[in-house]
Amino acid sequence: MSKLTFLIILSPIILLSQIDRSSIELKALRESDNYVKPYRILKTTISDKSFFQIKYLDSDMTLDYVLRYYFYTAIDLNSNTNQLISLDGTRFNLVSKNATDITNELILLVSKMYTGKKEFESFKKIKE
Repeated sequence: MSKLTFLIILSPIILLSQIDRSSIELKALRESDNYVKPYRILKTTISDKSFFQIKYLDSDMTLDYVLRYYFYTAIDLNSNTNQLISLDGTRFNLVSKNATDITNELILLVSKMYTGKKEFESFKKIKE
């Protein structure tokens, strides 16, 4: 495959990833080196970021910090649906409606994924 053909095929993907990132209100605080997409995206119908700035369980960490730092997740507010877009691009519809339940559902979902399992194990050590 020539370089030009490769660039023509890859250009829309690069542009879409830039558009996604620029429209996200709460960017991921860490990025993974293992995938083309270096972070997950939580699309949520919640429009006010303060709902994600409450404490996670009995910790000193906020919901958004837990998701954005430990689980490599950007939060896209005011979306049409509650949905997780994984590192490989797979989309998972979430049933939860409030920030606390969405966070818990996302963590449970991610903990069952190959890369997410490692992230969850690291997070559990910090939390204990």
